[in-house]
Amino acid sequence: MKRILVTFILMTIIMISLIGCDSISSTEEVDPRPVISFDAGTILADAQNHQIKMLMLSSLPMDNVDVTGAVKELEGFKAENDVYLDELDGLKHKDATSEDYKMLLMEYLQEENSYVDKTIEAVYAKELSRPSRFSLETLYAKANEKIGRFRYEPK
Repeated sequence: MKRILVTFILMTIIMISLIGCDSISSTEEVDPRPVISFDAGTILADAQNHQIKMLMLSSLPMDNVDVTGAVKELEGFKAENDVYLDELDGLKHKDATSEDYKMLLMEYLQEENSYVDKTIEAVYAKELSRPSRFSLETLYAKANEKIGRFRYEPK
Protein backbone atom coordinates (compact mmCIF):
# COMPACT_ATOMS: atom_id res chain seq x y z
CA MET A 1 0.00 0.00 0.00
CA LYS A 2 2.85 2.35 0.86
CA ARG A 3 4.50 1.52 -2.47
CA ILE A 4 1.36 2.37 -4.37
CA LEU A 5 1.01 5.64 -2.46
CA VAL A 6 4.68 6.58 -3.03
CA THR A 7 4.39 5.63 -6.71
CA PHE A 8 1.23 7.69 -7.04
CA ILE A 9 2.87 10.73 -5.37
CA LEU A 10 5.97 10.43 -7.60
CA MET A 11 3.82 10.15 -10.74
CA THR A 12 1.82 13.18 -9.64
CA ILE A 13 4.98 15.21 -9.05
CA ILE A 14 6.38 14.19 -12.44
CA MET A 15 3.12 15.12 -14.18
CA ILE A 16 2.95 18.49 -12.44
CA SER A 17 6.57 19.27 -13.32
CA LEU A 18 5.99 18.29 -16.96
CA ILE A 19 2.89 20.45 -17.14
CA GLY A 20 4.83 23.30 -15.52
CA CYS A 21 7.62 23.02 -18.11
CA ASP A 22 5.11 23.21 -20.91
CA SER A 23 3.59 26.43 -19.60
CA ILE A 24 6.93 28.31 -19.71
CA SER A 25 7.36 29.75 -23.15
CA SER A 26 10.73 29.19 -24.76
CA THR A 27 10.12 31.66 -27.57
CA GLU A 28 11.05 35.32 -27.42
CA GLU A 29 8.43 38.00 -27.57
CA VAL A 30 8.31 39.66 -30.97
CA ASP A 31 8.87 43.41 -31.01
CA PRO A 32 5.81 44.81 -32.81
CA ARG A 33 7.50 48.09 -33.82
CA PRO A 34 8.24 48.65 -37.51
CA VAL A 35 11.82 48.03 -38.61
CA ILE A 36 14.15 50.72 -39.93
CA SER A 37 17.34 49.69 -41.71
CA PHE A 38 19.38 52.76 -40.78
CA ASP A 39 20.83 53.99 -37.51
CA ALA A 40 18.53 56.93 -36.79
CA GLY A 41 20.04 57.29 -33.32
CA THR A 42 23.46 58.15 -34.75
CA ILE A 43 21.98 60.53 -37.31
CA LEU A 44 19.99 62.38 -34.64
CA ALA A 45 22.95 62.47 -32.24
CA ASP A 46 25.05 64.09 -34.97
CA ALA A 47 22.19 66.46 -35.75
CA GLN A 48 22.01 67.52 -32.11
CA ASN A 49 25.78 68.02 -32.05
CA HIS A 50 25.51 70.19 -35.18
CA GLN A 51 22.71 72.21 -33.60
CA ILE A 52 24.71 72.87 -30.45
CA LYS A 53 27.76 74.01 -32.41
CA MET A 54 25.67 76.21 -34.72
CA LEU A 55 23.96 77.81 -31.72
CA MET A 56 27.36 78.49 -30.19
CA LEU A 57 28.49 80.07 -33.46
CA SER A 58 25.38 82.24 -33.64
CA SER A 59 25.96 83.51 -30.10
CA LEU A 60 29.44 84.84 -30.91
CA PRO A 61 29.90 88.42 -32.10
CA MET A 62 30.94 88.37 -35.76
CA ASP A 63 34.15 90.23 -34.89
CA ASN A 64 35.34 87.20 -32.91
CA VAL A 65 34.46 84.50 -35.47
CA ASP A 66 37.28 82.69 -37.20
CA VAL A 67 35.59 82.68 -40.62
CA THR A 68 37.80 79.99 -42.16
CA GLY A 69 37.44 77.67 -39.16
CA ALA A 70 33.69 78.22 -38.92
CA VAL A 71 33.17 77.56 -42.62
CA LYS A 72 35.30 74.38 -42.45
CA GLU A 73 33.24 73.15 -39.50
CA LEU A 74 29.95 73.93 -41.27
CA GLU A 75 31.12 72.22 -44.45
CA GLY A 76 31.98 69.18 -42.31
CA PHE A 77 28.39 69.11 -41.04
CA LYS A 78 27.17 69.21 -44.61
CA ALA A 79 29.52 66.39 -45.64
CA GLU A 80 28.24 64.17 -42.80
CA ASN A 81 24.66 64.92 -43.82
CA ASP A 82 25.42 64.11 -47.47
CA VAL A 83 26.79 60.69 -46.45
CA TYR A 84 23.59 60.01 -44.49
CA LEU A 85 21.43 61.24 -47.38
CA ASP A 86 23.20 58.91 -49.81
CA GLU A 87 22.73 55.99 -47.42
CA LEU A 88 19.05 56.77 -46.86
CA ASP A 89 18.33 57.42 -50.52
CA GLY A 90 19.19 53.84 -51.46
CA LEU A 91 17.14 52.19 -48.69
CA LYS A 92 13.67 50.84 -49.30
CA HIS A 93 11.43 49.63 -46.50
CA LYS A 94 8.49 47.26 -46.83
CA ASP A 95 6.55 49.07 -44.12
CA ALA A 96 5.10 52.44 -45.16
CA THR A 97 5.61 53.95 -41.70
CA SER A 98 9.31 53.09 -41.82
CA GLU A 99 9.57 54.68 -45.25
CA ASP A 100 7.76 57.79 -43.95
CA TYR A 101 10.21 58.05 -41.06
CA LYS A 102 13.13 57.72 -43.46
CA MET A 103 11.67 60.55 -45.55
CA LEU A 104 11.26 62.72 -42.41
CA LEU A 105 14.94 62.25 -41.56
CA MET A 106 15.93 62.99 -45.16
CA GLU A 107 13.84 66.15 -45.06
CA TYR A 108 15.58 67.16 -41.83
CA LEU A 109 19.05 66.57 -43.33
CA GLN A 110 18.19 68.58 -46.44
CA GLU A 111 16.82 71.39 -44.28
CA GLU A 112 19.98 71.38 -42.18
CA ASN A 113 22.14 71.52 -45.32
CA SER A 114 20.13 74.50 -46.53
CA TYR A 115 20.55 76.16 -43.12
CA VAL A 116 24.30 75.46 -43.23
CA ASP A 117 24.55 77.10 -46.68
CA LYS A 118 22.73 80.21 -45.42
CA THR A 119 24.91 80.28 -42.31
CA ILE A 120 28.09 80.06 -44.40
CA GLU A 121 26.87 83.01 -46.46
CA ALA A 122 26.14 84.97 -43.27
CA VAL A 123 29.57 84.15 -41.82
CA TYR A 124 31.36 85.26 -45.00
CA ALA A 125 29.31 88.47 -45.08
CA LYS A 126 29.91 88.97 -41.32
CA GLU A 127 26.16 89.55 -40.95
CA LEU A 128 24.60 89.78 -37.54
CA SER A 129 21.29 88.29 -38.67
CA ARG A 130 21.33 84.52 -39.06
CA PRO A 131 18.78 82.36 -40.90
CA SER A 132 15.74 81.18 -38.96
CA ARG A 133 16.14 77.82 -37.21
CA PHE A 134 12.40 77.29 -36.64
CA SER A 135 11.68 74.74 -39.37
CA LEU A 136 14.98 72.97 -38.69
CA GLU A 137 14.24 72.57 -34.99
CA THR A 138 10.62 71.57 -35.66
CA LEU A 139 11.73 68.75 -37.98
CA TYR A 140 14.37 67.65 -35.50
CA ALA A 141 11.79 67.50 -32.69
CA LYS A 142 9.44 65.40 -34.85
CA ALA A 143 12.18 62.96 -35.85
CA ASN A 144 13.54 62.66 -32.33
CA GLU A 145 10.09 62.13 -30.83
CA LYS A 146 9.32 59.27 -33.25
CA ILE A 147 12.61 57.35 -32.95
CA GLY A 148 11.31 55.13 -30.12
CA ARG A 149 8.46 53.91 -32.32
CA PHE A 150 10.90 51.98 -34.53
CA ARG A 151 13.48 49.28 -34.05
CA TYR A 152 16.76 49.37 -35.90
CA GLU A 153 17.83 46.24 -37.74
CA PRO A 154 20.73 46.76 -40.15
CA LYS A 155 20.46 45.06 -43.51
